[in-house]
Amino acid sequence: MDIKNVISRLILVDIQDPALLEKYPFAGYILFYKDIDQSINGWKKLKDFNKYYKEFYLNNFGFDVLRSIDQEGGVVFRFDYPDFPAVCSQFSVKDEESAYLIAKLNGLILKFLGFNVNFSPVMDVNTNRRNPIIAVRSFGDDFQRVARMSKKYLEAYIHTCIISTGKHFPGHGDTDVDSHIDLPISVLSKEHLYPFEYNKEVLPSIMTAHVVYKNIDSLPATISKKVIDLFQPFNGIIFSDALNMKALNCYDFNYVLVSAILAGVDVLLILGDDELKIQSIEFLAKEVEKNDLLRKIIISKYEKVNKFLEKWSNSNEDNEEFLINQIENLKKWMIYDYRIPVIEKGDRKRFYNLLKNQNLKVVILSSPYIKLIGINEKIKEVFITCFKEKNIDFIELVEVKDIDLQIDQENTIFVNLVLDDSYKELISKFDGAIVFSFANPYLEGSWVVNFGGFSRVHLDRFISWFYEVGEGMSKINVV
Repeated sequence: MDIKNVISRLILVDIQDPALLEKYPFAGYILFYKDIDQSINGWKKLKDFNKYYKEFYLNNFGFDVLRSIDQEGGVVFRFDYPDFPAVCSQFSVKDEESAYLIAKLNGLILKFLGFNVNFSPVMDVNTNRRNPIIAVRSFGDDFQRVARMSKKYLEAYIHTCIISTGKHFPGHGDTDVDSHIDLPISVLSKEHLYPFEYNKEVLPSIMTAHVVYKNIDSLPATISKKVIDLFQPFNGIIFSDALNMKALNCYDFNYVLVSAILAGVDVLLILGDDELKIQSIEFLAKEVEKNDLLRKIIISKYEKVNKFLEKWSNSNEDNEEFLINQIENLKKWMIYDYRIPVIEKGDRKRFYNLLKNQNLKVVILSSPYIKLIGINEKIKEVFITCFKEKNIDFIELVEVKDIDLQIDQENTIFVNLVLDDSYKELISKFDGAIVFSFANPYLEGSWVVNFGGFSRVHLDRFISWFYEVGEGMSKINVV
């Protein structure tokens, strides 16, 4: 048994040079927005890509490969749905039946396209209003609600034969630092751990958080045996979050590799430069020569990953026609029956008076993934978008400065606006405006609507609804 092949089976990579996927039998790969053709032919290319590597691994290595994606919905999605709303962010899902159907639709599409892993749902309890990275990705700040809604997502993914992943264990919701950028330090409470414990029996896998829980250990959860042991025994797979996130920059990378494995992580996410992936394999191969405990653990995890994949690979395969029919039925539900939940804050009477104002200005605070409003995902700034016309020719892009701006490796931008002087100063520049948020659920103002989930179709419907003053709020289920 080649030890480098054994080690690579504990590593999940992104796609830089596809040839690397054929050199080593990795546990799997993950696709991002940049990897996927968003054109009308994109789905076929995506399906062919996943099919090729599934067959290549089975034929050349004798086992399956994890074909993964972060298709959460809302502010985190990797490909567009061509003619119906993308899956809503979790914050905007308001009942358990809708949670199940939304996740089922997502799972069916992922299965149709050849994926077998979705790094979802987010099981963090978002109790910190200054949290720059979780926010609408969470089901909210009620730990019991997060647990119940997560269970519906997990059940739906099980029923569609998609390996789901609860993240970010043991909870990233009470942080005020984005772990893509720096190392958050928090205190772990029973409430944040509760959604994971509640769903332990139905969780196929979890993903660790790069967060220090100072009441448990001085090390981040990903490399802390004390933290990971809080969830033991656990029969599922434990993924690390991406090891090249800046939260771990204060540690030597080789130390992180060994520590994560010894702490209990089964699959390491190593993204970015392919040379780093190769160096990681070579370093660990040398380490096992002088560390017998590490060798035994790595071989044990190798067997665990293979058994896990074999179990999921043996799931019944639905024929393509059956999958398409199921997808079409749920598409109709999503477009015609599902009501987009929004949360309003402020004086509704003032809102209607503003609607009658011909000089009405609307401010949308959003992620750059809403391409419809003229924001390219590669732009390194956040913009406020104002519009005055019913058609979607937005007339003004205003650069926002002096606010808390977080940018991750994929150029996904999260705006952390809270009720402080910078926020008040920002809003004061738009006197008489109505503010709609597609990112932070906690904004407040004279009249604010928080939209947790969005897509092109959602936004089209929103614009149409907004200008139908007579029907007003009845068009969208306001909660």
